[in-house]
Amino acid sequence: MKSRRNTRRNKRVKTKIRVHCKTEGIFFSDFTRDICVDGVGVESTVAIMKGTIVDLHLHIPGETEPIITKGRVIWSNTIIPHADSNSNIAIGIEFEELSDIYRGKLLNFIENQDIKQV
Repeated sequence: MKSRRNTRRNKRVKTKIRVHCKTEGIFFSDFTRDICVDGVGVESTVAIMKGTIVDLHLHIPGETEPIITKGRVIWSNTIIPHADSNSNIAIGIEFEELSDIYRGKLLNFIENQDIKQV
């Protein structure tokens, strides 16, 4: 069986940036665990069911305005919290609507993060 990592279409980097999520009367503000131009992994204290559509505001460092998009929860798992976090849920969100401008900003951010991690 292929691992999930090998099936990804685009480069994903580990990063902790602020993300605000809203869906069906639920609002939460947490941090990403990783990001790519196709989607984002979020560490949260809120469980969201697979298939749920969420409104996202991603606060990319160096940008004055957040990236605003919609996404679909494609997986959700319980995790062991880190020492510096009380999050106990990991959520994978695939972007549904990402404009070319936001896609370009994300690509730029990801490329810069990749350079820093080398």
